[in-house]
Amino acid sequence: MTVPDGIVVEESSVHVLVIPYPARGHSLAACQLARKFVRDGVRVTLFNLFSEMGSEQTKLCATDGIEVVKVGPADADKGTVALPYLKVVNTVVGEAEQMIASLSPPVSCIIGDFFLGWTQGVADKFGIPRYVLCASPAKVLASFLYTPELDAQGILPVEESDVNEIVHIPGLPPTRRGDMSQAVQKMSSSFFHHFLKNLCVPVVAAAAGYFVNSFEDLEPNCIDTMRTYPYPQRDLSKGPSVRSVFAVGPLVADAYLELLQSHENGETQRYNDPNAKYLQWLDTQSANSVLYVNFGSVAALSVEQIENLAAGLEASKHPYLLVVRAKEMGKDENFTPPKSEHGFVQLQWVNQVDVLSHPAVGGFLTHCGWNSTLESICRGVPLLAWPIQADQKLNCRFLVDEAHAAIEVRKGADGMVSQEEVARAVRVLMGEPQGEKVRATVGKLRDQMAEATSKNGSVNANVDAFIDELRHRNASTPQNGNGFLA
Repeated sequence: MTVPDGIVVEESSVHVLVIPYPARGHSLAACQLARKFVRDGVRVTLFNLFSEMGSEQTKLCATDGIEVVKVGPADADKGTVALPYLKVVNTVVGEAEQMIASLSPPVSCIIGDFFLGWTQGVADKFGIPRYVLCASPAKVLASFLYTPELDAQGILPVEESDVNEIVHIPGLPPTRRGDMSQAVQKMSSSFFHHFLKNLCVPVVAAAAGYFVNSFEDLEPNCIDTMRTYPYPQRDLSKGPSVRSVFAVGPLVADAYLELLQSHENGETQRYNDPNAKYLQWLDTQSANSVLYVNFGSVAALSVEQIENLAAGLEASKHPYLLVVRAKEMGKDENFTPPKSEHGFVQLQWVNQVDVLSHPAVGGFLTHCGWNSTLESICRGVPLLAWPIQADQKLNCRFLVDEAHAAIEVRKGADGMVSQEEVARAVRVLMGEPQGEKVRATVGKLRDQMAEATSKNGSVNANVDAFIDELRHRNASTPQNGNGFLA
């Protein structure tokens, strides 16, 4: 197989199978994690469910010597929910088992995405350990691990009247019930929550260990708690009381990691698309003066909310780069893109690494998606937190209250953010002492992230610890006639 320069491949009994959930952020995290294992003779195979993984990620895996295997039809119905393939993601179990049985050398373990609960049953069938990959921070995984206890206490589902009540989850500070992931809050309703409650959460606690898209210095208390807390449904007869939790983030694109490591060397950013009009506009702005506004590829705002946002940005009188996608524009035939005196409105996608790396960008108004959050910290850009769905409220609370890396954009009683609130939040981040404190904190987090991802940092140490754990397990566990662990 082909491997990167400088990596020596020797025959090894360790064969890691990585199975991402077929969604962009999840497959990116899995791809980046898989590539960390290609060392010391470790063989890695990655299942590309429904051919969802992009060609760029596929090529990167192939370059690193990772075998990418397509599983499931490429034309499978994505559905209309936030996470695609929920109704069909379990239909590939039989094909996956056949593929695993044909792989050589035999698979030593499965690393399956949190949302692929069926990978535990497959691992049990072949007598091999299964580890869980969480593309979110440790706090999100900790809340899911504690879900059975919350359910037993009658806290779930969370009623509208109880959203401000405090809940205590091991590894998290006292948390409002309304700030938990929406999937946890409504665990007893809708197909999505039924999917989680019956197919994912019950088998998470049974895993041999966990990978989280975070690093030790970012969430030390939560990660340490997860390693020792006796979560419900944990069968201690099947494994040690100390749980393996490997913090291996940020699992972001190579460009961010390369820039993160080159920061100390003072290397100049080379833009991917230097002729883009939005970059040319940024070139005309002062250093750290521009607020970048982007809600990602899934979260969507109403037309009224976009109009409030645009009016608030204008009222702040700070320069801004606002990305408005076709999804928002298509909601109302009478909707026209907001006009700007102080900013630049981009109606097509932008290269985010270019924008976050531009010296004019001094803040990022974000939906608190975890990929965007880590990318912003990589570039040392402070955040305005405007959560919309999924685990974003929990991410927001962490960023604002614990990490002190963000200032919150507050919603009104009607769930809307007023233009006055937008203007206030922008002014605080971009021009007041509180914003300067947040900027300094994010700079420290960036330095900690650079240290964690360095050659001798905690991320590589955790990867090495996992490989050592797997080799020890292989050496101490007898195999059956098919080569799988008995």
